[in-house]
Amino acid sequence: MDEAKMARTESAFREVNEAIAKTAAKFDASETDFVCECADPDCAHRITADLEDYEKVRADPTHFIVADGHDEPRIERIVETHGEYTVVEKFGARIARIVRALNPRTRPA
Repeated sequence: MDEAKMARTESAFREVNEAIAKTAAKFDASETDFVCECADPDCAHRITADLEDYEKVRADPTHFIVADGHDEPRIERIVETHGEYTVVEKFGARIARIVRALNPRTRPA
């Protein structure tokens, strides 16, 4: 799979997780199940994470939350491990530019 397509797939999963986080926050949940933000468009893995930890991931638009072992070394490096999930960071100017441009927290609504 093309690296840019991988970045767009992961960004799409990130958008789903943004909606999940908003809904969980409305119900005053401290944790919820997120979808794995890996590059596999067919991945259906769920990740339970604290909303506070999720917010830390979202603080950097090049960081994504993926199930343990779902990282893609061609486009990302592991920056944190949390048991069932890993936080990865996109590297390379082109990939970082794509994920920043697709960041739902910085795009106009």
